[in-house]
Amino acid sequence: MILIGKILVSAEIIEKRFSCNILECRGRCCCEGYGGAPLEPSEVPVLEEILPMVSKYLRKSSIEKIKDNGPWCKNIWGGFEILLDDIGWCVFAVEKDGIIRCAIEAAWQDKNIAFKKPISCHLYPIRIRKFGFFEGLVYERWDICRYNTDQEAPLLYEFASDALERKYGNEFVEKLRNLKYGHKE
Repeated sequence: MILIGKILVSAEIIEKRFSCNILECRGRCCCEGYGGAPLEPSEVPVLEEILPMVSKYLRKSSIEKIKDNGPWCKNIWGGFEILLDDIGWCVFAVEKDGIIRCAIEAAWQDKNIAFKKPISCHLYPIRIRKFGFFEGLVYERWDICRYNTDQEAPLLYEFASDALERKYGNEFVEKLRNLKYGHKE
């Protein structure tokens, strides 16, 4: 782990290559797993606010589930996560042409909302973990997400640089870049 400010960063994030091939995985990260995508506390009211604009993109089963339970829930650790529907999909997951996509991101792309999607989804396959007083960034490998080791693929921090900048700022991403290329901070 590398310490940048108060953020611990797994070395894999600056050493490993990654590119998402949605045509291969078909977006299964939105409909498989043991829980919903983690939410930051500040994202909970945002989900409530954007729900009316995002609803038109949702599956009927998701609309019913959200109507009964809301779009998020508390997990066993007391944190927040996006609600899953009865078949285990994220309630914001929608299928189009055999590919699972995010309804929140679709509404953002259509310029109906200003919120792209939860930061945990935007960062994926990087996950934020708590290590005492520190946040840690780790590379979450999953067999449905076949990372790309091809030398043409971007480094993981480059792949997720927009999300990293959104969460931690441009200076943080520059520090990652400097670490990779051996520059002193």
